Amino acid sequence: MPTVLAGLTTLDPDRIRHVASPLIELGCALHVLAEPRHHDRTEWAEGIQLSKPLRKELAAWTWTVRAVRARFFATSSATGVPTWQDELDALRARTSEDLAAELVRPLRGRPLSSRTTDTDAVRRWARSRGRAVEALVESLLTDPAEPVQRFLALLDSCWHEWFGELWTESRDQLAARGRQDRDLAARDGVVAMLRSLDGAVHPRDPDSVVVQKVQNKRIDLASRSLLLVPSNFIAPHMFLGEVPGEPLTVIYPAAAKRTGVPTAQAIRARLEALAAPDRLQICRAVASEPRTAGEIAALWGLNSTQVTRHLRALTRAGLVTAERQGRFVAYRLDEQVMRALGTDLLDLVMR
Repeated sequence: MPTVLAGLTTLDPDRIRHVASPLIELGCALHVLAEPRHHDRTEWAEGIQLSKPLRKELAAWTWTVRAVRARFFATSSATGVPTWQDELDALRARTSEDLAAELVRPLRGRPLSSRTTDTDAVRRWARSRGRAVEALVESLLTDPAEPVQRFLALLDSCWHEWFGELWTESRDQLAARGRQDRDLAARDGVVAMLRSLDGAVHPRDPDSVVVQKVQNKRIDLASRSLLLVPSNFIAPHMFLGEVPGEPLTVIYPAAAKRTGVPTAQAIRARLEALAAPDRLQICRAVASEPRTAGEIAALWGLNSTQVTRHLRALTRAGLVTAERQGRFVAYRLDEQVMRALGTDLLDLVMR
């Protein structure tokens, strides 16, 4: 099963807060700069004018904003609309050792809640990213003060060189979206609000929703809070940041939600249906025109009983439609579903 958010009927709107965080949004934007293609933002990324020193420094730290990110890019203790200086000062007030541990988290994929660092594993995965990253990570592990200050200086350079202007243009819109979603929860309930965030959220029962993500887990919100973080850069992802004892952080696309995202079970059923021998041949047989099971068996030299079983499986998976024509049942490939399978699968994996 995918990720289940439960205990929603006991989640009082007073325990739902929102934040328009420049630090989290910068982390999302840096992720897009590192991987613009899967965000369909190549043109945007090419339009960001960076000085050569900043571009070089960003390249050295790209590993901190990949699929697994440093914790401070994924959670926030702020609410409302903190300023950039507020969030940067909060980072500077922490110890170098603490920030270094969060910076190397992406190399180990540790849970957000973990406070321990497996230095052997971190060093091993750092080596796989080249000598420059290996040296940088080694300094974070052994003498973190200088590299941590270097990283904080990088963040501030990003702010002053390009991101500050972008944030000023989007800050009010993100803050308004957060307020809107919190108000929606108070008016129509938490389930309705969560469903409105993204097409990957489906109701499961009156007390829970399913979020179509690859990992299987259950998060009970009965005694927890929820932090809503709209973002202009998170799509196609929807991020759930879970730290026991802290609010569940949901970073979601600020734009209108994508509709019709298939469930993980539906995608898996389609893949399993296509995995059996002869079924691709049967799909080909009904791709250009409707055909009966007997017709397919005769034209392709297949066993008629097996053809019928294959067609039923393909129909259950939604890849083929059945239409009665008098005494016969004709089958046709659903071209739109078949064509979308690739993008649906990619959406599920990327989310």
